[in-house]
Amino acid sequence: MNLPRILIFLLSLVGVGIMGYLTYIHYAAVQSFCDISETVSCDVVTTSIYSEIFGLPISILGLGYFILTGLLSLFYRAKAFYQVVFLLTAFVLIPSYYFTAIEVFVIKAFCILCETSKLLMLGILAVSFAAMEEKLTTVLRMVAPILIAGFVVSGVTYFAQTGTVIKRDYTAFVEALNDAGVVYYKSVKCGNCVRQAQLFGEAIKKLNSVECHPEGENAAPERCLQMGITKTPTFLIEKDGREIKRLEGLQQLESIADWAGVSVDLLK
Repeated sequence: MNLPRILIFLLSLVGVGIMGYLTYIHYAAVQSFCDISETVSCDVVTTSIYSEIFGLPISILGLGYFILTGLLSLFYRAKAFYQVVFLLTAFVLIPSYYFTAIEVFVIKAFCILCETSKLLMLGILAVSFAAMEEKLTTVLRMVAPILIAGFVVSGVTYFAQTGTVIKRDYTAFVEALNDAGVVYYKSVKCGNCVRQAQLFGEAIKKLNSVECHPEGENAAPERCLQMGITKTPTFLIEKDGREIKRLEGLQQLESIADWAGVSVDLLK
C-alpha cells in the first residue's frame, strides 16, 4: 500500500471514530465531551431536527462515507481508485457544508466534531487529487456535474428538513399542561432540551419552565436541586410545591399528553 492510500485509510479511520461517536450521542441520553457552551455544543447540533434526513441521523451517512473510503483504500486496486475517491468526496462535501451553514445561521451552535470530520474529508480530497494522474482540466470537467449533484442533494435535504419543523400552534396544549400543574425543567446546555423546544414550537415560551443551569436566562438552580432534578429535560406535575409525578428525558408530545392526563386532541 503506497503513501496516499495509507493516508486516506488513516483519515477514514479517524472519521469512522468521530461519526460513530456522533451517532451514539444522537440516540443516547448522554452528554458529549464537546458540549462546552450553548453555542459550542455537539449535543445541541446532533439532537436538533436538522441532524436527521428522512429519519436517519446525518452522522450515519457520514459514517457510511468514511467506511466506504476506508474499504476502498484497502481493497479497490483499480487505477481509477483516486479518481473515484476524489469524486465521491467532492460530492459528499457540498451537503456537508450545507449542514455547516445550518449550524451557523439556524441552530446557532458549533459542533467541533462535525467540523473536524469535514477537515478529514478535505484531507481525503487533497490526497486523492494529488495522487491522480489526470490533468487539471480533465479533473474540472469530471467534477462539475458532481458538484451540481451535490447542490441538488443539499436543496432536497433543506426542503425535507424544513418540512419537519413544527409549524402548528400548540398554545392550547401548553395551557392545558400548565393547568395540570406541569413544570418543565431545562438547561441552556442541554441538547435534548433544544430538540424538545423544537417539538413544541413557539408555544414552548408559554410553558411553565425552570432553567437549571446557572448561565441560563432567569436561572433557578436552587429550585432544581430542591426538586431533585438530575437530568434535563424533566417534566414534573407539582401541587403546592410538591412533586406528584415525574417524566424524564426527551419526549414526544403525545407521550407528555398521556403522562399528564391531557387530551391528545389538542395536538390535532
